[in-house]
Amino acid sequence: MLLVTTDNGKISILDRIVAAKRKRIAADKSVVSPAKMLGAAEEANRDAEPLDFALAIGSSASVSVIAEMKRSSPSAGVMDLTLDPAQRAETYGKAGAAAISVLTEQDFFQGSISDLEQASAAAHNHSVAVLEKDFVVDEYQIYQARAAGADTVLLIIAILDPVQYSDLYDVATDIGMEPLVEVFDAAELDVALTNAEPRIVGINNRNLKTLTTSLEVFPALAKRIPDDVVKVAESGMRSANDVKRMADAGAKAVLVGESLMTGDGDPSELISQMATISV
Repeated sequence: MLLVTTDNGKISILDRIVAAKRKRIAADKSVVSPAKMLGAAEEANRDAEPLDFALAIGSSASVSVIAEMKRSSPSAGVMDLTLDPAQRAETYGKAGAAAISVLTEQDFFQGSISDLEQASAAAHNHSVAVLEKDFVVDEYQIYQARAAGADTVLLIIAILDPVQYSDLYDVATDIGMEPLVEVFDAAELDVALTNAEPRIVGINNRNLKTLTTSLEVFPALAKRIPDDVVKVAESGMRSANDVKRMADAGAKAVLVGESLMTGDGDPSELISQMATISV
C-alpha cells in the first residue's frame, strides 16, 4: 500500500479511504471467496460481454458525458442519501449520457455493490456503459464489479505502485474490461503510460490528497497523452462552459458528478448541454 501524506505529514483522506477499503475487502472475502467471485464474474461474461468502454466514450463527434451518481463524498458532504440507482441511471441515459459512473465505496461515499447492480441493470436496458467508481487495490474488487454488471473499473495511480497497477490492469483486461486509468500529475501519468497500454486515461482536476480542485490540471497534462488514447477530464466541471474548456484542451469525455447531484436545476438539462459540445 502506498502511504499518501499531506504537506504537514498527516495521513491524507485518501489513505483513510484505502485503509477502510482493505478492511471491507477482507470482510467480503470471508463471505464470498475469491474463487467464487471470479466464477461469478465469468458467469456474468457468459450472460453478456462487457460493453467496450473506450468505444462508448470515444467514438462521438461531441463530448461524451460520464454521468456519476453518489450519495455523499468527502469534498461535498451528503448529497442524496435516498438515491434510487435505477431511476437515476434511467434519467442519465435518457438525457444523453454516454456512460454512467456508480460510486460503490461504503464508508466515505455511502455507496454499495447493490447500487451498482441496480444502476447497471437499468443502464444496460438502454445500452449505456457502466463504470464502477471505487478505490481498487485488489483483483477481488474487479471480479466483484464485473459480477455486479460493471463494464469497467477505475484504476487510480495515486494508490497503486507500478507493479500493482500493471497486475490489476491485466486482470481487468483479461476479463474483458478496459479500465479508466486515473492520474493527477506528470509523475502519475508516466506510471500509467509506461506500465501498461491504457486506451483510456482520466485526468482528475481534484487532488485526492487535499481535495482541492483546479481546472488548470487537465489542460496541463492532456498534451502529454498520445492522440490514440481517449482523454477524460474528471471533477470540477459545473457548466457547459467548463466542459467546453476541457474539450478545447483535448478531452473526448468528461466525468461529472457533484454538479449533477447537487445542482439546483435538472441534471438532464445539464447533461444535454454538455453532450452537445463538439470535440
